Amino acid sequence: MSTTKKLLLIINPTAGKRLAKDYTLRIINKFDAAGYHVTTCCTQINKNACDIVLNRGKEFDLIVCCGGDGTLKETICGVTALGLNTRIGYIPLGTTNDFAHSVRIPTDAVMAANAVVCGKEMPCDLGDFNGSEQFIYVSCFGNFCDVSYKAPQKLKNKIGRQAYYLETAKELIKIKGYKAKIECDDGEIIEGTFFYGGVSNSYSIAGFPVLENAGVSFNDGYHELALIKMPRTPSQLASILTAMLKKEVLDNEYIIVKRGKSFKFYFDEPVAWTLDGEYGGDHSYAEINNIERAVTILVSNDEYVSEQGENFAFEE
Repeated sequence: MSTTKKLLLIINPTAGKRLAKDYTLRIINKFDAAGYHVTTCCTQINKNACDIVLNRGKEFDLIVCCGGDGTLKETICGVTALGLNTRIGYIPLGTTNDFAHSVRIPTDAVMAANAVVCGKEMPCDLGDFNGSEQFIYVSCFGNFCDVSYKAPQKLKNKIGRQAYYLETAKELIKIKGYKAKIECDDGEIIEGTFFYGGVSNSYSIAGFPVLENAGVSFNDGYHELALIKMPRTPSQLASILTAMLKKEVLDNEYIIVKRGKSFKFYFDEPVAWTLDGEYGGDHSYAEINNIERAVTILVSNDEYVSEQGENFAFEE
């Protein structure tokens, strides 16, 4: 009886700078050499990674997605919808790759493929948004949250992360505050007008490692609530930006960070939410719950990376 393992490789050909075409054959060769029979599918306009997993996922021992954070989210949603415990590999070829940076998945495609084959399993919490959708690393509202999905894909493919900066510059003239009430699972109620609000399981958000020193753990059953009060003066805004850049958000009077398993948000009017960089709809109420250790993701084995980093390259 054959012992060949079956691997589903899902590729988003438009992610990042369309780099998938440069690495696909090398990635397949790596998985083939590791004993996997590889089936490759590409996402389409009318068929995303979740659709592919729902149609084919039960056939495979390992599912690997190649694209951005949105592609990873879609893949995970497909796996959980099927009730599978299939391991998930991630080759990040997006523009910011926030989740990959947080859990130390290499953003070089060659090294990421090696991490899938030679890495270790990491259980990972998910977030449930209003009982209808899941996210892997962040759900947020406020200024600049929509930059990731408003920046044109063609521009992101051409100039990469600078496309986000250009879109951010366009949004500067639209800065506004969002009045909200948040109920935390320990009974605390937080009210105010906020520049930004989000629930995350990540060091990095929009390419900035703002919560790197905030005690984030990816499988402890908790998410981090981050609220930035609406700045009233240029000096307050400068204080906030400095705290974010220096990763000192816990010591800033305008930033609230709180850990919890569940948060409820109330707004006077519908507010646009972003889930893992994708538009998540307009909501006047949002309930976010942690789903502890919901999926298993393959990440770099620290010992392998540090001691055998030279082996992370394919033979030419």
